[in-house]
Amino acid sequence: LKDHCKQVGDVVRADVLLENGTGRSKGCGIVVFGSPKDAKTAIDTLHDTDLKGRAIFVREDREAGAPQSSSRGGGTAPGCSVYVGNLAYEVSWQDLKDHCKQAGDVRHADVLLENGTGRSKGCGIVVFGTPRDAQNAIEMLHDTELKGRPIFVREDREA
Repeated sequence: LKDHCKQVGDVVRADVLLENGTGRSKGCGIVVFGSPKDAKTAIDTLHDTDLKGRAIFVREDREAGAPQSSSRGGGTAPGCSVYVGNLAYEVSWQDLKDHCKQAGDVRHADVLLENGTGRSKGCGIVVFGTPRDAQNAIEMLHDTELKGRPIFVREDREA
């Protein structure tokens, strides 16, 4: 994991998460980069790349107390994040990002997935460069259609 991530920047630490008792990999890990720029580069370039025969999913770690090191660098600025609901199950993070770009500078887009199945929960989070862009998204994109479904866009209350 560390070697794979070193392709894009300075890796301070890389940990593969293990199951208690068995020591088996949980199939996920945490990588700490030396700078927010390196973390953003990793998200932008390593997502969906192959690591030992498996496509990897790369995003910011949002767990409490986790190092803040990605495009949100040090945390999302207040008002920059929106929640998008009623997504068709086939909508990818790239589809969501592309749709939201018409409202402003999209820094990051994620479609939320169910644990275990990896199936879409039908919603996502989009982080914009400025609170103004996020507000534009709420005003412009609420009730627009994406992949045949009307979506709703509101402020991300958990950001």
